Amino acid sequence: MSSRGVKYVDCYGVDNVLVRVADPTFLGYFIEKGVSSAAKVVRKAYPQENVGVFVQRGRGGPLSVVEYSEMDAAMTTEINQSTGRLRYCWSNVCLHMFSLEFLNQVANSLEKDSVYHLAQKKIPSIHGYTMGLKLEQFIFDAFNYSPSTTLFEVLREEEFAPVKNANGSAYDTPDSAKLMLLRLHSRWVVAAGGFLTHSVPLYMTGVEVSPLSSYAGENLEAICRGRTFHAPSEISF
Repeated sequence: MSSRGVKYVDCYGVDNVLVRVADPTFLGYFIEKGVSSAAKVVRKAYPQENVGVFVQRGRGGPLSVVEYSEMDAAMTTEINQSTGRLRYCWSNVCLHMFSLEFLNQVANSLEKDSVYHLAQKKIPSIHGYTMGLKLEQFIFDAFNYSPSTTLFEVLREEEFAPVKNANGSAYDTPDSAKLMLLRLHSRWVVAAGGFLTHSVPLYMTGVEVSPLSSYAGENLEAICRGRTFHAPSEISF
């Protein structure tokens, strides 16, 4: 990567349909701050949401991620008295940026002395599935070794629509992620002067904008202004 001139590595979860790959705003912020690592974060939706959170380990210590399974009830619900909000509110949604120089430095450290995360999992066996313990490592373990990390808040409805459960579950399904994408792109169309009609309730549908037409809602006026789109539909280049 270094021989090809790569300086920064953009990392994201493949199960997030709203990822902005190589986000120029995030990259510019990262370069301007001059840090080794950065993460986009969203506020926790509610105290018991199953997401890890960023914490600072000790006064002046590194920013790192604590998995939700490693947090007790008191930590999960603790309130920051100065803000009235959750003390641990910045969710890790696997939208990370690292300098290649830092990743080269940290690779050996992660291999030699990284701490494993203990997770309860359903494990297949000859007798069917049984509960067991699994030792895991994650990409965000690298933050423990970073000399400088910055957080960049984004809006959940614009950049985080995970797919973690099958359709029919209460949340984080393919259908819920699809609907979040359609709603976001519908807002882009309306903001660009377009109009929507629909044969089913609009909260159940929308339009999809091809990434060849717009990256994040910009430059859609020439396509949308004064036009009416019937949802569901796709706006392509």
